Amino acid sequence: MVDQNYTVEELVKDILVDSGCAQTFNFQSSTGTIEGINGIGYFNSNGSNFSYGEGIVISSGNVLDAVGPNNFTGSSGSETWLGDSDLANITGTSNLFNASYISFDFISLTNRISFNFLFASEEYQDDFQCTFSDVFAFILTDSNGNSTNLALVPGTEDLVSATTIRPGVSGICEAQNIGFYGRSNNDDSAISMAGMTRSMVAASEVTPGEVYSIKLVIADNLDSALDSAVFLEGSSFSTDVGLGEDRTVQNGQPLCIGETYELDATSTGALSYQWYRNNQRLPQFDDTPVINISQDGTYDVIVDFSSTCSFSGMIEIEYVPAPHVENTPLDLTTCDFDNDGEEAIDLTQNSPLILGNQDAGIYQVNYYRYNRDAENFENEIERPNRYFPSQTQETIYARISSGNSCYEIASFIVNLRQISFEASLEEEYMICVDEEGFPIGDLPVLDTGLSTIDYSFTWYYNSYDSEGQIQNENDSTHSAMSPGLYLVEITNLQYGCSNLLLTSVSAIPPPTLFEIDILSDLFSDVHTVSIRTENNDSYMFAIDNGTFVENPIFENLVGGKHTAHIQNIYGCEIYSQDLFFVDYPRFFTPNGDGINDTWKIDGLTEIQNPEITIYDRFGVIQQQFQGEVEWDGTRNGNQVLASDYWFKISYENTEGVPKEYKSHFTLKR
Repeated sequence: MVDQNYTVEELVKDILVDSGCAQTFNFQSSTGTIEGINGIGYFNSNGSNFSYGEGIVISSGNVLDAVGPNNFTGSSGSETWLGDSDLANITGTSNLFNASYISFDFISLTNRISFNFLFASEEYQDDFQCTFSDVFAFILTDSNGNSTNLALVPGTEDLVSATTIRPGVSGICEAQNIGFYGRSNNDDSAISMAGMTRSMVAASEVTPGEVYSIKLVIADNLDSALDSAVFLEGSSFSTDVGLGEDRTVQNGQPLCIGETYELDATSTGALSYQWYRNNQRLPQFDDTPVINISQDGTYDVIVDFSSTCSFSGMIEIEYVPAPHVENTPLDLTTCDFDNDGEEAIDLTQNSPLILGNQDAGIYQVNYYRYNRDAENFENEIERPNRYFPSQTQETIYARISSGNSCYEIASFIVNLRQISFEASLEEEYMICVDEEGFPIGDLPVLDTGLSTIDYSFTWYYNSYDSEGQIQNENDSTHSAMSPGLYLVEITNLQYGCSNLLLTSVSAIPPPTLFEIDILSDLFSDVHTVSIRTENNDSYMFAIDNGTFVENPIFENLVGGKHTAHIQNIYGCEIYSQDLFFVDYPRFFTPNGDGINDTWKIDGLTEIQNPEITIYDRFGVIQQQFQGEVEWDGTRNGNQVLASDYWFKISYENTEGVPKEYKSHFTLKR
């Protein structure tokens, strides 16, 4: 429920503050009255699940449109309803429209004010949250005219808006400060805005007795469409006693045993002060605004101004033993192996020495380039585990402390050595393996090209740790027995600094394809073949006893048996395969001298169903046979005459089609 009939004074005094302790006056407001729109009102949750039971709502549209459920889009007001110059100045945001605000002055009796709020907006629908940034501010101004915006995302300097607290839209914009986003609303929600943040606290330290002004203002940005609103929880505006931030280990600033710490609850017009430690009254400090303590615990103070007006404050105090440098840090040396003037070194090598047996959950070691920074706990080296010295010799300052607490500082030297360094270790080596993956042939030698006089070597396989270390391998070279990643840590013997070199060993398996294509016709005088592998670019080729070449095509081969060889370009195992060309001798001499005594067709195993018929010059069949049968120059057991003879071979090609070839040869005696 929203009620527009409250005056600004009633909204502030009766709803937001609702305390007899606060002095509020000079109430002002502005909204869209130029367009007959009121963006300011009282709200009540009426038992719904809204975050606040009641309070004030300030909107960049019609405040009545804030009532749920979220079943329509609120977008009232035009660009004739202007923005607010104070809001534009303090947020640095231009193009503002539809501004609504309330403001009032107050005097705080204590040193701290706070109130609860949440932000809601129609810009949480679709992808408007990625671009449009309706803004609001809580502008606190002191008596000297100094203004501060209290409406910030907690722990940041970000303004609270739909772009700074958002769930994000996939593929368009990422989530921002998602921990402070409350929910996206629907048709069962208590308010009609598309989305809303969680409840947050606006707070500030103030000077007791001083007059302050606060302006609570909101406006649309870029255009007047899509309303936004800020909800202020009723009775949450309070002035209390600030005793400072907790001094604990968790908060990064505990006190050290032996230190005395001052708690100041001074408040103008206070009648009495009551102090407590761990809920136990400390009567010795009654009516004392400032006390000194030396014990840890939870401290509370109650400050009374009248019988009906009192304030409280609380602080958590934790004491720890003062830290000390347990062992003197070592001077460190790093070597610039590539002579580029840059080399990282791990400063945190000294942390265990400095920390010793002290609790790492309480104490930390931080590193600084200057002693004054170590003392002031500022400008620490952000990545001490990868620090790049800028000079050949630097002094580093290590501070051990529990955050911004008592500390001790020790210094050490960092040396940057220039080293002439050229390693010959290749990026990749190859190892030949068989079908089972076992190495065959010569193992690849991983050679750093460095001298054992200048360096020591530690080799690793697949991981740079104790499990990956190759035992008893300390030479400048290593014979790799398996494929994988190899690392070698080289240590300069003069300076003791190390560098890590990496290489990989890849397995070369046997060929998965080795085929020979005969490109010439049967019974050609010379023949041509082409050798095929799974990747011809990775192999060399040879025929018989010839030299290995890159070209897989071989020409001018005579008939008969040959042997084709392949070897990959890395020199692994040679693989061979026989091949035959179907051919016949042009003559034979059956005289029993063991030379050319018979006639037969070579390579018949390469064709299907061969049948050979031999004729004399008169067409008389002299012999007929199938397969690789040799003719000895006889017919029916009798020698035939020396002469020219003809033959016919019938066969089937690879497709099963009948073929026939005829030619002749000479029998000599």
